[in-house]
Amino acid sequence: MGRRDREAVARGTRLYEAAQAVAADHERAVEEVRAALAPICDGLAARELDAIPVARLKEVTEGGLRLGEVERGGFRTVGQVLDAGPYRLRQIPGVGRQTAAQAVAAARRIAEAVRETIAVCIDVDRPDPRTTALLVALHVLVEAGPEARRALAAARALTCRLGPLLDAARLVPCRLRLLLAGGAARERALKAASEIRALIGRAEREGVPRLLAQASVDLLRGPPTELAALVDFELRPAEYYRLIAEIADQRPDPAAAEAAADVSGTALVRRIVEDEQARLGAFRGGP
Repeated sequence: MGRRDREAVARGTRLYEAAQAVAADHERAVEEVRAALAPICDGLAARELDAIPVARLKEVTEGGLRLGEVERGGFRTVGQVLDAGPYRLRQIPGVGRQTAAQAVAAARRIAEAVRETIAVCIDVDRPDPRTTALLVALHVLVEAGPEARRALAAARALTCRLGPLLDAARLVPCRLRLLLAGGAARERALKAASEIRALIGRAEREGVPRLLAQASVDLLRGPPTELAALVDFELRPAEYYRLIAEIADQRPDPAAAEAAADVSGTALVRRIVEDEQARLGAFRGGP
């Protein structure tokens, strides 16, 4: 119970803060990619949904949906139904609350299936502002490379392990509070300090502090010029496409997930989308 324990808690706190910083820096970089990716995926999805006839909504609800009045109201595609929402559909004479809700739920289900099939293709010979912005955002993560992914895994593990230990050892930095604490509390705090010391030792032997520090530097680098991002994409496109696929799958549409309870199974919806894409020669590429 002395200086050694207090130093262990102080070092553990610094390592914990470094781990939290890496996780936050990585999430910030990912959010920038998501923000750049969203309008591209939205545009691709809207283009496909506007080519799927509204009649396909019947199949999603196994024929239980009456769409005659919806079509007579001027809604011809799944995209139009989705954009309208239940309130606007209920304004059509003969369309009730249940029909409107089921039609929109089915449209959301198809929209989710469409988004799962979207493939973003980047043409460096014909760059546009949206795909260029995406490459600039992705460049940070691509440049940080696998070492940043290792650092993130280490940061998450450290945060999970160090957090409870630092909480248990919170009495250690103040000698008076530690002396006045009950025997059981003092023993828990000192035991936690000992475990923190051992954990720091292992982390230092494995080079974790250095790994975290380098990852923070890499993830906080300023964005490249648009030209530099385009050139780098040409040199290693697989890395960019891997990240696009990984990040695009991280956030399913909650509205579509909620609608799943109201319509039939995923396999049927995917078949509808695949049929329409085959019929229309589905669009694949940048908007």
